Amino acid sequence: MQQLISAFPALCYAAAVALGFLEISQPFGSKTLEPILQWMLSLGLGVPSLWAAFSHAMFSDRVAHSIGWPPSPFQKEIAGANLGIGLGAIAASLLGPEAAWAMTVMAAGFLWSAAAVHVTDMVKRRNFAINNAGPIFWWDILTPLTLLIALLILHR
Repeated sequence: MQQLISAFPALCYAAAVALGFLEISQPFGSKTLEPILQWMLSLGLGVPSLWAAFSHAMFSDRVAHSIGWPPSPFQKEIAGANLGIGLGAIAASLLGPEAAWAMTVMAAGFLWSAAAVHVTDMVKRRNFAINNAGPIFWWDILTPLTLLIALLILHR
């Protein structure tokens, strides 16, 4: 069960990429964004960020242990950051390219910083816990990268 929960962001990412490549537009997405951007913002970034916000806020101890870290009050801050990213990403899928750029840059700053912390922990402490080195780590890297590539190709 823990592995399925840990894979949730990666599953959302895969579904967003698949729906985007199939060119299935969201019923509520901005008509000025291609389907890949609509889905990556809302389902690929927004939903997993809201899930992370809820998880860090409601199950702080369990999440900390799954990362291989001790519980900390900073998880409430991480919950708040993820809440903002999630809501902003979903809003950006409705608002269009300018909002998509802003959310992508903001998410890249946060997620790539998180990935760097996880890499450091893998190297220094050999921490390969599921939520330190597993699917969420790769989601942290690939989601902003996919959004940046899509925006650069489709909205120069």
